[in-house]
Amino acid sequence: MSHIIRRALPGGLALAVLAAAPAFAHHGTAASYVQDRWITVSGVVTEFRWRNPHCSLFLDVTDESGKVVSYAIELASPGLMVRRNGWRRDTFEPGDEVVFKVHPSRTGAPVGECLFGCEVLINGEKAPTLEDAAE
Repeated sequence: MSHIIRRALPGGLALAVLAAAPAFAHHGTAASYVQDRWITVSGVVTEFRWRNPHCSLFLDVTDESGKVVSYAIELASPGLMVRRNGWRRDTFEPGDEVVFKVHPSRTGAPVGECLFGCEVLINGEKAPTLEDAAE
């Protein structure tokens, strides 16, 4: 092995590890959400963000005391949402009434996660899925 390669190899490996870290860091859903539990969240869409690495849906949810709470739902990436569900950037519009089954936050924060197998109603109707289209 040449002298130049021996000197560059450790630095190159360290750089590769550092560059890959963000790709692994954002996949912490098991650490953030209770994966073996589902809760149902009902609310009114305030915003739908169609972006990588995950889409986000924001709702106004009225709690048991009548107080309106902002709730966020972490969804899959746009590409996966198109391929698995047939959802598009206009599937959720502000003002839509939605019912979502999500994995709740481990901390009790008003956030949930539904990357796969989402059960969703939009304005009282089942959200479109590619499975429905295949039938």
